[in-house]
Amino acid sequence: MKNIYHQPDYNEIVDRIKMLASTNHRLWGQMNLPQMLTHCTAQLRLALGELASAPQGSFMMRTAIGKWIAFSAIPWPKDSNTPHEMNVTKGSLATTDVESGKMELLRYLNKVAGATQLSPHPFFGILSRDEWGRLIYKHIDHHLKQFSQ
Repeated sequence: MKNIYHQPDYNEIVDRIKMLASTNHRLWGQMNLPQMLTHCTAQLRLALGELASAPQGSFMMRTAIGKWIAFSAIPWPKDSNTPHEMNVTKGSLATTDVESGKMELLRYLNKVAGATQLSPHPFFGILSRDEWGRLIYKHIDHHLKQFSQ
């Protein structure tokens, strides 16, 4: 499984983010491109503890089996549940233009890459740095595919 703490995987995600443009249109879901960028940035802010969160979702997600399913190579379903703090269509997260959103996402991705301690995830609870790295890669990859990247 790819992981942002593996340099080639990190570089790949960064390059794919940089390739996004306002001409990329969503293939599924409700978010537009600026909202998706804000949503992905919110995940990184959660990891860094900048967005407070409470446990939510099914208890099964916090078990070894739940984490294995979520972090495996099995693609996530389109329109999967998201933590309340990351929901740009219902929450108070402000979106910007595509270029500003890309820069903010890249800035936070760099911050997380250098972080040694990360906060618990609202769905999965306490995660190791490696688990966070896999989850972040899979989440951003999922949304880049949503916009043909």
